[in-house]
Amino acid sequence: MPKRPTSEQVDQALRNPHYHDRSPGLLDVLKALPDDVDPVLAARAALSLIGDRGDASWLFARTCRRLPVPVIRALLDLLEADRRPDAFILREYVPRDAEADTLAADWDEALQLLLNLQSSYALGSKQKRANIQALARRPRVLQALQTAAVACEEVPLVLLAVLAADASEASVDAFIPHVERAVRTQGWELDRLQNLRTHARATPVMEDLFSRLEALIAARRARSPALGFAQALGFGELDTFWFQVFLFSAASEGIREFRYQVHLTVDSRKARWFAVSLTDVNAVDVLRSKRTSFKSDEVQCDELELGTCEPDKLPAWLASAAGKFGLRWNFDGMSLSTSLRGKKRTQLERWLRGG
Repeated sequence: MPKRPTSEQVDQALRNPHYHDRSPGLLDVLKALPDDVDPVLAARAALSLIGDRGDASWLFARTCRRLPVPVIRALLDLLEADRRPDAFILREYVPRDAEADTLAADWDEALQLLLNLQSSYALGSKQKRANIQALARRPRVLQALQTAAVACEEVPLVLLAVLAADASEASVDAFIPHVERAVRTQGWELDRLQNLRTHARATPVMEDLFSRLEALIAARRARSPALGFAQALGFGELDTFWFQVFLFSAASEGIREFRYQVHLTVDSRKARWFAVSLTDVNAVDVLRSKRTSFKSDEVQCDELELGTCEPDKLPAWLASAAGKFGLRWNFDGMSLSTSLRGKKRTQLERWLRGG
């Protein structure tokens, strides 16, 4: 059991909620709240653990499973207008008017559900598959996930995997709008949904949906700009063209090895067929690293003020970055994965070096 914090420590942590503070910080306090704590104050502090990323509720769910019932009720009140998927799941799974013991048990189950959805196992792993199949056999879980899928345009992929594994009429009805949006945009969401086929129950409706996705992805790949780029580089007409590069700075005066790191991707199989990310890794605080990142369809950030480039200008862009920061790229240590083989691979490596 967590050590019981003093009333002064409770008040300080809840009024200044910073979960990374040293013990007894917010996490310690939330795990051992006194029964007479101000419910609204504690609920607001608990919600500060939730961010906006897809896995943002993991810390919240890990920390807040044993809250006093008045705090749980206050949290549900604060979540009433929240439009994030996890909020819909919690509201659906935990009735606010339930008796205290039932409410506490439902809350504990609901937070365990959030943790199950965010387990670290890869989507295609044996462990993840077993987890998804187990969730798909629980009617209350399915109802909560169906509610979130209907209400939200963006939901975690594993949530949709559970619906695909169930493949009941209600789950299919909740799943189909996500397929239709992907079909309209013809973007990366097609690939994302196609990855769920291994989890889907083999029903005529599900088979038809995934066959449709597969056909659309195949058609998109056949017209990918990456194939034209391959021709421009002198590789001829290819059915598939991709490469991934990891490159880092060599040690030199004032520049440590690996301080600057760059990832390059060109892939005809993906909607976002071109992506570049260059990071200046802060030696003192990784959270303060700076980055320039852009893709074929968007510029994510340019904190390093390097600008963007077209794929055919990648070698010149790398050389410009090296000049700006006074670094030397370690091409001898470059990691290159590609669909090309033999002389074509060697030609690609020479092009990346600027030769």
